[in-house]
Amino acid sequence: MSHTSPTLNPPGTTFVARWLWPLRFLLILTIPLSLFDALRFGQASQMPNLFAFWPVFVMYGILTAIDYLVGKDTSQPAENVRTISLYRWIALAALPVQLLSLWWGLLVFTTANFNWIGQAGWILSVGAVSGTLAITVAHELIHKPTRLEQWVGGVLLSSVCYGGFKIEHVYGHHVNVSTPLDASSAKLGQTVYTFIPQAVWHNMRNAWRLEAKRLKKREFPWWRNEVLLWSMSSVLFALVAFAFFGWVGVVFFIGQSIVAFCELEAINYVEHYGLTRQRTENGYERVRPEHSWNSSYRLMNWFLMNLARHSDHHSYASRRYQELRHFEDAPQLPGGYGAMVMLSFCPPLWFRIIHPRIPPHVRQTK
Repeated sequence: MSHTSPTLNPPGTTFVARWLWPLRFLLILTIPLSLFDALRFGQASQMPNLFAFWPVFVMYGILTAIDYLVGKDTSQPAENVRTISLYRWIALAALPVQLLSLWWGLLVFTTANFNWIGQAGWILSVGAVSGTLAITVAHELIHKPTRLEQWVGGVLLSSVCYGGFKIEHVYGHHVNVSTPLDASSAKLGQTVYTFIPQAVWHNMRNAWRLEAKRLKKREFPWWRNEVLLWSMSSVLFALVAFAFFGWVGVVFFIGQSIVAFCELEAINYVEHYGLTRQRTENGYERVRPEHSWNSSYRLMNWFLMNLARHSDHHSYASRRYQELRHFEDAPQLPGGYGAMVMLSFCPPLWFRIIHPRIPPHVRQTK
């Protein structure tokens, strides 16, 4: 099947195209502001435990509704976006923002007047923010060639105890996507509730296996193990939390990490559900856009650095986020990622809406 996409110029003048248009992707750095609003609204209303859930409501309620109102964007990127370094620095800026929001979230958790419901809500909210900010940006950076981008991606993943994703995602998921070999590609009829624990367990184990294989092949010493490096970085985060806030800080750090990487796997569920690559004499056919779900909703793609243009990402993994294209003949999700993740947690409704949209030539069999 042929995939062609025209290339268009960004709107407006050269100045707008080069310096103002890229700023739309700064929206991802504003997500932690919902944590500040949660505390402010909770104090003003004297209902801090209720507003501890505010960031989750913002991301999966308010922004999802606005996403539908704003509508779709199927335009294609400009040819000259490779020359705009601003896009790269927007992604790198996620590291200080993530570290600051984690620290502030930990400070609030240990000082605010939350009961156990408010504490659970705050862990859920900070974890959702971390999953959206840290993992989304890390997903972009770990595919890039520069040492700085690779390092920042690893630290971001370490901040949510999922450093092995840096190895497994690139050398496991991208190689085996939409095949039975990939635990991050949900099977037809599988629910998100069985998928998430399966994916987390497999991906953590597979990261160690892949890295051990790499070390053996290159005859590197054990301490060159990247999964070990990023795991120790997560331990360092936990030790800092313990040093300043005791075991309460450790519980918070681990709790928000679990929420973050479970959110990631829920998105993985949405991105590849029910799709398969055909087996050939030499393995599996090459990855094409129709082997990943595509979503063209404008606002959510601005907030998630075009993550929902996932069909192009899997076809050309090194392509930077601002260059990702829309493919009309790829399977199309009926909503943005916020809506689709919520929908996936209601399996009967998810199956009813998604199954008819799976193209027959890439549809799995039960």
